[in-house]
Amino acid sequence: MTMAKSVGALEARMEIVEAEIQAVRRDVREIRDALVTARGGWKMLTLAIGLSASLGAAVGKLLPFLTLPRP
Repeated sequence: MTMAKSVGALEARMEIVEAEIQAVRRDVREIRDALVTARGGWKMLTLAIGLSASLGAAVGKLLPFLTLPRP
């Protein structure tokens, strides 16, 4: 194999490797974006659970005072 053919083959392989690296970068970026979005969603879900638990505890504590006694 001549030197020119060897260089040409290496250049072709290098282009394939560069394309694969770009694909991996896109995949990693999508995964990162999904994690960032999920992290925000978990924070909101945690806040909603905390608020509903606090409201439920307050209603449970005040309920005996708000109901009328039965005759």
